[in-house]
Amino acid sequence: MLKIVEIAKAWIAAAAPTQTQQIIAEHRASVCDTCPSKAYNATIDLYYCNECGCPLSKKIFSPVEGPKACPLAKWEQ
Repeated sequence: MLKIVEIAKAWIAAAAPTQTQQIIAEHRASVCDTCPSKAYNATIDLYYCNECGCPLSKKIFSPVEGPKACPLAKWEQ
């Protein structure tokens, strides 16, 4: 999947997730909470992935399945 398409789909899903998307996103967020690559930018009040630079509030809704969605391959779902 093209990265721009993945990003667009993640932002769309984050706006109105299905129940399944919400469950997956919550699991992914819990994994990110313990990851040393989770970073915070106080200027814009945003948590982001220090590996890829994506805002975590959207990254967790990536349509890519399994560990391929996470730059560190930490997501099982």
